[in-house]
Amino acid sequence: MDNSKDLIELVLDVTASDAERDDAAIDLGFVSNDPSIQTALLTIANDKHTDEMIRASCGESLAQIWMKNNEFDLNNLSRLRGIAHVEALECFERENSDE
Repeated sequence: MDNSKDLIELVLDVTASDAERDDAAIDLGFVSNDPSIQTALLTIANDKHTDEMIRASCGESLAQIWMKNNEFDLNNLSRLRGIAHVEALECFERENSDE
């Protein structure tokens, strides 16, 4: 069962707990075929009012999605700011350190 819409709503819900939003951001990184997921994660990743833990998870999830879809490039990476950018880059480096 696809619960990506529920996860998107949760990650965007500023009244939800940080832990719930962070878990939703992480779970969304395992769904790669829905453009609305990337939009939601980018929105939260670059929201300076969102807790850094959540923003970092959004960056990592975006990196996972981009790598699955062969879309990890400088253009996408440049769309991220702050800790989200750092986490996405570190995720990519971890994934490619074995090669």
